[in-house]
Amino acid sequence: MSKKTVLQKIEKNELTAYEGMEQLYPEKSAKLGKRAFFIKMSIKVPEEGKGVNTFLRILFAIPIPIMFARMGLRFAGRFVKADEIDMKEISKLLKYSRNTSIQVDSRDAKVNIKIM
Repeated sequence: MSKKTVLQKIEKNELTAYEGMEQLYPEKSAKLGKRAFFIKMSIKVPEEGKGVNTFLRILFAIPIPIMFARMGLRFAGRFVKADEIDMKEISKLLKYSRNTSIQVDSRDAKVNIKIM
């Protein structure tokens, strides 16, 4: 619809100003990112020693398929209260977050997560 037509309808009280705004400037749907297929993790715990860090390096040597990570989120959702975190939304964000890198550095551990 043209701007002139919408403004005339608002003037004749056929449309409210809010409805006219929606017709002139429709809300665009958000574009999803690129689809991810794997998650690569590395975890380092400085206080635990060489044995634990070697075990963690071997455990996460191969990238984890995104399907298993989403299943893990679904399982973890059972233990989280419903009003705190929306696990379905996090799972969707994880699915479409290719080329994302997350780094967590704390006193206890260093975690690097790459979504591929």
